[in-house]
Amino acid sequence: KIILIVIIIVIAIILARFFIFYDKYKMPKGAEITISNEDIDVYDETNLYDLIKSNNVEILSEDIPLDYMNIGEHTVTIEYKYKVKKYAYDIKYNVVDNVKPIFINVPSTKTLYVNEGDEEALTKKVSYADNYDTKPDLKIEGNVNFNEIGTYKIKYIITDQSGNKTTKDTVIQVKEKVKKEDSENKDDEEEEEDFINIEEQIANYKTEDTMIGIDISKWQGEVDFEKVKNSGVEFVILRMGVMKNKDTPITIDNTFKNNYQKAKEVGLKVGIYVYSESNTIQSAVENAEFVIETLNGDKLDFPVCFDWECWANFNELEINLYQLNEMYDAFSKRLKDAGYDTMLYASENYLNNTWLSLKDYTIWVAKYSTKTPSVNDSDYILWQNSDKGRVDGINEPVDLDIYYKNKVNK
Repeated sequence: KIILIVIIIVIAIILARFFIFYDKYKMPKGAEITISNEDIDVYDETNLYDLIKSNNVEILSEDIPLDYMNIGEHTVTIEYKYKVKKYAYDIKYNVVDNVKPIFINVPSTKTLYVNEGDEEALTKKVSYADNYDTKPDLKIEGNVNFNEIGTYKIKYIITDQSGNKTTKDTVIQVKEKVKKEDSENKDDEEEEEDFINIEEQIANYKTEDTMIGIDISKWQGEVDFEKVKNSGVEFVILRMGVMKNKDTPITIDNTFKNNYQKAKEVGLKVGIYVYSESNTIQSAVENAEFVIETLNGDKLDFPVCFDWECWANFNELEINLYQLNEMYDAFSKRLKDAGYDTMLYASENYLNNTWLSLKDYTIWVAKYSTKTPSVNDSDYILWQNSDKGRVDGINEPVDLDIYYKNKVNK
């Protein structure tokens, strides 16, 4: 009886050691898990199984996305089985940012006047951005004597928190301020050379596959839509709302309701856009909610457009370029959930150089030229080719647009 008790105790100790007291983090002899030692680029969607190059164990953990949104070293613990026992294993991975920040606006030459310039004047209207860092560091190399006429060379340097660096050379000209004499006004004929009459627009761009239209806001004043339609305009895109400051809510364009009603009454196809200075996902969604509430179920002939153009004061918003895309994505998702397609408005330059991803977006591109735009990773359904249109029924200059019927909304 005593022997039996001893045997039971020994077996219990062995079992306890086997099942309870073993080091579950210790890799058992014969087991192998090989992990990739390559860094992960920030925002590059990566899953757990992408890190495991090879193994001879049974991985029990699900293939979950890793934290690829934040740079630095991360750890994820997986559970696996080797033979009959379960073990845990810490996988370490490093997320890095190797992308250089960009200059958005920086002059190649800048003029200052004697005794009126200072260090702050050198950075005025200089804007820049990074894919990850919301506050890249700006430094200036070179000296400028603001009290002495001359030409000075300086170098702007922006550096993000990962040490990625971009430079731009600029020439500063310090001049004596001279009172400008009043110049003669151009005559009417010379002024008109800058404008494009709607008849000319139609002659140049109207085909079976295109429609000719305009976009307007309160700046066009009172509009006679009957005359607009009779001039050959087929559609109008109206500014519905304006968010002029990141700290103020979006408000309705005071001409929108009347323009919307009158444009529909004469049979024009109608779209809308909102001008936004949003710097958070929340405010971008609020912009979308404003559109949904204002439309109150009305259907449109074009996708709802998000017009974001805060490039001059980008650094004051403290956002990165990835977050810019996130804002549009949030705006778009909310509207699509409500049954509306969406599109993004921007100039060709900003579409190609500041928006990180366009491949899933419907695009309205601005390029004031006779040369057709070219947009990275995407096509466009609308081209705003001038802001100096002349249309009967509108006293002020107006933006001119070409819609391509056969280009698919995304």
